[in-house]
Amino acid sequence: MQAMTVIFLLSSAASSATAQMVGYNPKHSANQQSISVSLIQLIANPERYNGKPVRLIGFLRLEFEGNALYLHREDYERGLPNGIWVDVPRDLSKNENQILNNQYVICEGIFRAGDLNQFRGELTTINRIEIWPSGRDRK
Repeated sequence: MQAMTVIFLLSSAASSATAQMVGYNPKHSANQQSISVSLIQLIANPERYNGKPVRLIGFLRLEFEGNALYLHREDYERGLPNGIWVDVPRDLSKNENQILNNQYVICEGIFRAGDLNQFRGELTTINRIEIWPSGRDRK
């Protein structure tokens, strides 16, 4: 009986942990005005989304003078220009930075089109960066 109770408690804890996303979300909600857009659409048509609130999913790399959201981890590793610059919020804690770095995330902010080195634009006024669970974790 005790073994069944322990298993139930562990499975309950695991399911509630995946229900809450980890990361930076000071308002604890999604911006309802944000347009869900893929990085492919954004990179191909930056002018279409210029100045608009967007919601993106991608691989986040946070490093000195290199904060960016990439289509895939491999794009970062290979130096491919499939990404946008990320203007990290000033109140992002060191702990949040460490948790989010090198992770696939869902990110919301205002997109600004323009050429920034290898990037077609930047995400500013960010109000949400949270770890995006893998397909296996989202069941």
